[in-house]
Parts: sequence; structure tokens; C-alpha cells
Amino acid sequence: MANRLEVILVSKKHNFLRNIRLPMIIIYILAAFLVTATTSTIVLFVNSTRRTFVRFHLTKVERQNRSLVTKLDSINIILKKAQDSFDQHITQDNRERTYWQMAHIHPDIWSMGIGGTQDEYRPQIANRSIERIINEIYESVDVLKGKYYLRQISLNDIHDQIEGNMYLWSHTPSVHPLPGCRICSGYGYRVDPIDRKVRKHWGIDIGAPRGTRISATADGVVSYAGWVGGYGWTVIIDHGFGFKTAYAHCQRILVRKNESVKRGQVIARVGSTGRSISPHLHYEVRVSGMKINPYKYISSSDIIFD
Repeated sequence: MANRLEVILVSKKHNFLRNIRLPMIIIYILAAFLVTATTSTIVLFVNSTRRTFVRFHLTKVERQNRSLVTKLDSINIILKKAQDSFDQHITQDNRERTYWQMAHIHPDIWSMGIGGTQDEYRPQIANRSIERIINEIYESVDVLKGKYYLRQISLNDIHDQIEGNMYLWSHTPSVHPLPGCRICSGYGYRVDPIDRKVRKHWGIDIGAPRGTRISATADGVVSYAGWVGGYGWTVIIDHGFGFKTAYAHCQRILVRKNESVKRGQVIARVGSTGRSISPHLHYEVRVSGMKINPYKYISSSDIIFD
């Protein structure tokens, strides 16, 4: 009795009553089957759900990867266009260097770029396509940074060249000492107006009313301010770079020795002191000790001949 299970089946509709006795081994087998079937069903459901989730996730990742590849391709194209457009900066750099008489930077140096900071860290990407595009982007960025750094260096060099040229220009005699006044006697041999002998005239004479303001023709330092024999009251300015200018026959001197002066600054007034017969300015330009024709150092638009 203990090794069997009694099952009673009853049906009121069919007036049925039956008593069934099952061995326990059958019960155990049925129970094991049900447990196995239930477990298998659960495992299959879980696996199916997991595969569905993984498939959905992979589809999402693939879609995101495709979108990322498209965006990276766009960025890479933009960077390449930026590299191509940088040629305009190179052309401008060459024009500036030509104008300021500087050597051009070799195209091979431009093509690689120099200097700049390199990105040592680059993430490792499993996707080969994405990794390839990212590497190309890094390389393009490195080259652009190098070109930008090189352009900055070049601009600094050009700026220094301009500063040097501007300094040289500001210390080079180049304007009229008596703007608007006429040149009445030029440089070279002439008949002396006092003794009527032929002598070399080492400067130019500019006629002007007595007291007219005389301007320095370039920046410099007054090396002499005083009386010089036949020159009368005279101002000599040392402009550096081998340039000196002299302003003679002055009525009055307005600067002192060792005083710094700027181009256009009033340094004296026109007179007729020394060996002179009428109010005028005798103007000389000396280069490395040689007296040079001042015409070469006065803007042609400022020259008025008598």
C-alpha cells in the first residue's frame, strides 16, 4: 500500500467512478518529467529572450557605428579641406616674405608642418574602420597644428623684419626739411654767388623767409649744434646706420647736443648766418662720411625747383 498511490476519478455527468492505483515509481517519473520540462521551457525562454536582446543591442550598436563612421568621415573631409585651404595662408606668407625681401619657407616643410604638441594618447578601437578614420583624423590634426605653428613662427619673423625695416626707415633721411619751399641751388659744381668762383656745392640750398621752421628729416640724435665757420649756426644730426644730415645758415637753433629728435620735429629756424647773401637753408646728407646728393633722400613729391 505504501508503494502505490490511489487515484479516484469521478464524473457526475457520465455517472462515472473509477479507482486507479499507480506505483510510486511512475509518480516519480512523471514528477521528474514535469520538472525537467518546466526547467527546459524556462531555460529556452531565457535563452530566447537573451538572444533577442543581444540581437537588438547588436543592431543598435551597428546602427550607431554606421552613424559614427559617417560623422568621422565628414570630420576627416573637413580637415582635409582645411589643409587644402591652408595653401592660401602659405601663398600669403610667400607674398609677405617677397615684399620684405625674406627667403621663402620650403614647400616640403609646409607639407609636413613642424613643432606643435603631439597627442601621445590614442584610444584603441576594436572596429577597424573607425580606428582607421580616427588615425587619419589625428594625423590631419597633427599636420594642421604643425602648419599653424610654422605660420606663427613665420609671422613673428615677418613682424621682426618689418620692425627692423621701419626702424631703419625712420632713421633714414627721406623728407623735405622745409616742406613747400623751393630748391634754389642744387648739388654739384656751381658759380659761387659771393666770389663768382666755380666750387663744389656739397648740398642743396632751399630758399625760405627768415624764421621759417626747419624740420629734422629723420629720427636721430643731435651730434652738433653751434657755429661752424662759413656754415653759420648749424645743426648736425646723427641718424645711425651711417646717416648724418646738416642744416646750415640758421637764424636760431632750437635743439641741444645729444638731444633725441624725431622726423618732422622743428630743430631750427631759417636765417642767413655765415657765408650767405640771403635767407635760406643749406642742407647736406652724409653717408658713412661721404657727402651725397640730398635729392636721393627727399621724396620726389616734396621737391620744388626754382
